[in-house]
Amino acid sequence: MVEPAVLSVDGLTTEFRIAGKWHAAVRDIGFELARNETLALVGESGCGKSITALSIMGLIPKAAGRVAKGRILFEGRNLPELADDEMRKIRGDRIAMIFQEPMTSLNPVLTIGFQVAEVLRYHRDLGPGEARAQALDILDQVKIPSARDRLDDYPHQFSGGMRQRVMIAMALACQPRVLLADEPTTALDVTIQAQVLVLLAELKQRYGMSMIFISHNLGVVATIADRVAVMYAGEIVEIAPVGELFDRPTHPYTEALLRSIPRVDRTSDALVAIPGQVPPISRMPQGCRYAPRCGLKQPICERAGPPLEPVPGSGATHRARCWVRAGGTGAAA
Repeated sequence: MVEPAVLSVDGLTTEFRIAGKWHAAVRDIGFELARNETLALVGESGCGKSITALSIMGLIPKAAGRVAKGRILFEGRNLPELADDEMRKIRGDRIAMIFQEPMTSLNPVLTIGFQVAEVLRYHRDLGPGEARAQALDILDQVKIPSARDRLDDYPHQFSGGMRQRVMIAMALACQPRVLLADEPTTALDVTIQAQVLVLLAELKQRYGMSMIFISHNLGVVATIADRVAVMYAGEIVEIAPVGELFDRPTHPYTEALLRSIPRVDRTSDALVAIPGQVPPISRMPQGCRYAPRCGLKQPICERAGPPLEPVPGSGATHRARCWVRAGGTGAAA
């Protein structure tokens, strides 16, 4: 018997209003997250990774944004349909998020101990003393040195790596079923990055969590992910098990990302930059969104957007959005 997905996203389209018109920042996003699985969302800045996570968390600002279409199914409920008070009960409890920059996510005038305990007091209805004791326990679990002595310190008294550990502690305080980690290692040096990745892997196994790991660093993704979804201009352009994606990158954008990674066994001359930029959401190309930057484009690529289809010879677990490589009709069109 196949175990049901912990989280299922189907046809998610999130829009923002610009100059009086709605434009899709992410379009037709779909994936399932299994129990204990880590799914990585990768791509350049501006491709829609964080917007996807914020849509799941119900944190799209309503003044200028909206989830226009699609379903986000969690524990039998469609999250976009929930009222704000119902979503607040899930957010931080059953689904938690580690934000990209801890210094702007932590309150500078509240102590670390208070901020971690606050999550427990809100979602577990604990008294101040019990919440503080559990906050100390979770800070020990994320390996904050001398945690008891640092409970009453403020965020500015912690290093960047320690602040990120505090963010992880806040996210894991209620032992969520799903953790969204939005580039949690971006601002850290490589040694601290490695420590944080090991910590996340340990805590994921301890709590039996599922995780969506957002990054632009494919080297980091290779060490932590079970599956990878490559995003470009608001769409998933390729999704596959991590080993297969690195062994057989199919979409031209995935190939370009891998060629742009520095490697110790290659000279700097071997790096190939991707020409152009991710298009703004108000000026998306008519057909394939990657076509203006793609060296393999065919006439059909500029006329119609390709579907996300199985890659020939790979089975249903590896899919790509490409007329030439996946559909097989582009070259003949």
